[in-house]
Amino acid sequence: MRAPPALDVTGLTVDYGPVRALRDVSLTVPDGGLVAVLGANGAGKSTLLRAISGVLPYYGGSIRSGDVKLHGDSLRGRRADQIVGRGVVQVPEGRQIFGRMTVGENLRAGALGARDRRRVADAHGRVLELFPVLAEREKQRAGLLSGGEQQMLAIGRALMADPKVLLLDEPSLGLAPIIIERIAATITEINAAGIAVLLIEQNAALALELSQHAYVLEIGKVALDGASAELAESQDVRDRYLGVS
Repeated sequence: MRAPPALDVTGLTVDYGPVRALRDVSLTVPDGGLVAVLGANGAGKSTLLRAISGVLPYYGGSIRSGDVKLHGDSLRGRRADQIVGRGVVQVPEGRQIFGRMTVGENLRAGALGARDRRRVADAHGRVLELFPVLAEREKQRAGLLSGGEQQMLAIGRALMADPKVLLLDEPSLGLAPIIIERIAATITEINAAGIAVLLIEQNAALALELSQHAYVLEIGKVALDGASAELAESQDVRDRYLGVS
């Protein structure tokens, strides 16, 4: 029997009060895969991540129907902390690091609740290996880091929770091109280490370059999906998302 995918979203419909934000959305992230979700502002990309990670109620939203499964086990109805404990960890849009805490304190916050000290120490070592600049600034207040360094810290903090699936919400937002290249290389390295990644990214060219498969959301529905290389050659995608005619 084939093993279930790392993440399986089926028929997900989400409401914010009377407003329907997602309509029957289904997508799959294979074990060890890197899948992208594209779409304009307001398409429902961030709502999708909120529903998966369990934080939707904090934004006044609710799942009307559908399910989210991690390796075949349903996550629907579980609290956000329980979902993190099971291995689904989100890096939110806009970094949202703890600016008054040090870099080291931010990283330790990512491992709150972890009981295996050796695993935490191993995760800490991997993060500093991925982002040497964080080792240099470990005692520095996080709010004093550059935007790129804060994004590295946000990703590093998520990795401290030892994720099976990493949810990335607009990791390139507001960053200089050279920093985007560094973040992109790190995402590839994280995925190559066996962590499945669901990437929400408005930079469609970057998302299609990094991912193996992609979905296009339009007004809360999946309008298109396919192999990323094929979508990059699709005239519709090139016209609407890549700025190529």
